[in-house]
Amino acid sequence: MKRNPNILLFICGAGAQLSWLYAWAAFLLFSFFQRIYPLPESVGIFSLAAFLSLFCRRHRWRVIQVIGIHLAGGTAAGLWVVHVFYYRLEPWWSRGWLSDFFNRPRDQLEWFLLFLVLGSTFVFWAAGIRFAHRVRSYTSACSGFDRGIIAFFSLFLVKLTLQTRMGVQFHDSMALLMIFPFFIFSLTEIGLARNQGSGQHKTYLTGYYALGVLASFTIGALIIGTAGVMFFLPYLKMASVVGYDLVQRAANPLGPIVIAVIRFIFGQADWESTISDFTPSLGTGEPVVTGPWMLMLQKVLIWGGWTLLIAMGTVVAGVVLWYAFRWLFLKRVGAEPGGKPWSLLSWWTQVRAFLTAFWLWSLRAGAKRSAAQFYAALRRWGRHSGLPQAASETPLEYGKRLAYRFPNLKAEILLIIEMLQSEVYGEYSLSSKQITKAGKAWKKLHSPLRWPFRIKSIFGG
Repeated sequence: MKRNPNILLFICGAGAQLSWLYAWAAFLLFSFFQRIYPLPESVGIFSLAAFLSLFCRRHRWRVIQVIGIHLAGGTAAGLWVVHVFYYRLEPWWSRGWLSDFFNRPRDQLEWFLLFLVLGSTFVFWAAGIRFAHRVRSYTSACSGFDRGIIAFFSLFLVKLTLQTRMGVQFHDSMALLMIFPFFIFSLTEIGLARNQGSGQHKTYLTGYYALGVLASFTIGALIIGTAGVMFFLPYLKMASVVGYDLVQRAANPLGPIVIAVIRFIFGQADWESTISDFTPSLGTGEPVVTGPWMLMLQKVLIWGGWTLLIAMGTVVAGVVLWYAFRWLFLKRVGAEPGGKPWSLLSWWTQVRAFLTAFWLWSLRAGAKRSAAQFYAALRRWGRHSGLPQAASETPLEYGKRLAYRFPNLKAEILLIIEMLQSEVYGEYSLSSKQITKAGKAWKKLHSPLRWPFRIKSIFGG
């Protein structure tokens, strides 16, 4: 029951931010090219970026991994939007549209359209990443609502200025339609965040706690938002007129200066005559007489200065590269996992476990004095070679199976099996001569020259 408000809070926050972002993207594309940015793609890009960010934070991936997956995802999203925007009738997996996209010549307007499309895609992707890292609280919800209000106010101010002062007519209603879901999502998010973080008991009916909050703020946001926009619409028009007048008055004194600078930079000037006019005014100084000691000191200072600069540059570059390497390859995103605090007892436990493992390894790798030790080593050898011993398999059957798989080592394998049977069934220990013979057989089995055959056996050869 506690997870539902968090999911609703996430959905409402994403919907509120998408509303004003999409309103601006649709306004820019429709204003210049009479095109609309696809709404399903914008929702999908935002959601995919947020999902990948949350996934990386939960699994605590390294920074270089996070950058790589976001670059790959952003590139795929950009190509998908280009396909939907330009090549909707062609299949996605066809390489024809991709080749045509990279080889087609474009003029300035087409490049500007492509810039707007890919720029909007990048903005949606970056907004999804930032939204995933945002803290879900009452303060952040109010801040998001304020940013959305400013975005819509700026959008309506620009549209109103263009319509009243420049006679530009807009026939799209996307920005006006986006303001209603913005108010619904934003006020619902604020209500859920306030209710979740207050800690006070609310007098809702049992079983209708989250539903009551959601219904109350949705209806209230719809009514208050619609009434507020309709009520303040004349004041928005007046504010746009006043703002345009202020901007025009402030820019009028700067107009001649900007025009003069542009003419100076891009104008046609007679540089040769200008330089020749200044040449006679330059005086000629008398040569300075320098001795050999001064020349030597000058060279020493120059070489010393360059050496110092190179050394400082090398140190700075090394420090920057070291911190960049640590940040990219060692640092992980997300919260640190809560582990046990360090103590002397935990340190001693780790040291004791390491010493125990080292002692067991030395016993296995040390000199073998019985046939059972040789057979245990043979079992490990067979298991590492891809032939573990079955539970119902006798040592003789297992030895024959190993000898069948490795015919070049048949004599050594059967020698160890024969000594094991003699030691177990005959009940006598191996002599020093037999131990030496078994040791030579084991050395041949364990030789690195036999590793290619063992690797071939592992892969089913």
